[in-house]
Amino acid sequence: MYILFSPPQPTDSKNKLFNRFPMKLSFRRQGWWMYIILFIISQLSAAIFAFVLTHVVAGIPPSTLMAMALLAANTLAILLFFCCRPQSVTLQHTLAGLKGRNGRRTGLVLLLALPMILLTHLMQEIFFPDIPDLVGEETFKTIIFHPLGLLTVSLLGPLAEELLFRGGVQTDLTLNHSDQGWAVPILLSAAIFTLIHMNPAQMPAAFILGCLLGYAYWWTGSLIAPVCIHVFNNSLASLLMNLFPDDDSLVAFLGGPTSAGITALVCCFFLFVMIRIIQHQHQE
Repeated sequence: MYILFSPPQPTDSKNKLFNRFPMKLSFRRQGWWMYIILFIISQLSAAIFAFVLTHVVAGIPPSTLMAMALLAANTLAILLFFCCRPQSVTLQHTLAGLKGRNGRRTGLVLLLALPMILLTHLMQEIFFPDIPDLVGEETFKTIIFHPLGLLTVSLLGPLAEELLFRGGVQTDLTLNHSDQGWAVPILLSAAIFTLIHMNPAQMPAAFILGCLLGYAYWWTGSLIAPVCIHVFNNSLASLLMNLFPDDDSLVAFLGGPTSAGITALVCCFFLFVMIRIIQHQHQE
């Protein structure tokens, strides 16, 4: 099995991109909490950037301002991660997710993610439709309908969050809780990922998604699978919002409750098949 979390000694040119950002930040004890601090710093910096921009440049549309702030936050988060990334997260390890056995695992976990994401969103819409939304649909639309906002939510945001929460938080939890099995770091990182969103409407789906992303990272030994899954999840939400601005629910997109119920059953069957296939892979 491919070992992700043993600290490598990179020497070849493939790791030059990562090695340009050595462990420069000095903490008495670097741990998972450090990546949460980096995430908060990036968010606060973006808020300050937006505040300053409104006082320096007059007449900026709210959609542009929010999209630029979100873009700045995620860009800063990515740069901060590279400045103090775990030594085990290298370009060589990341690319290994496309090769050999890990490449097959990446393919399988991506196929697992499709029905799981659809089923998760359907179940939340059906069983938890009234959970308070602190962000607000109109705020989300303001961001999504702007090209920069759409790019950030669909691509840059997932990349930044996977670097910090899987590449940073889960890597550290795995190193420090390896005696408790592989599930504990995944569940803990998923719980942190859920709470950091601070929006009750997102939390049920965010926890399930976090567990899926954590499992994909652990099983494939690479950030490629969780980043792709996260991009698909966010892109699906963005697509629904753009196609159906008046009713962006997945149930409406599928044509109503009957079609949504049939889709849920198909997803359950496909999910069962994929779990069985992956269980077989685990036994090899």
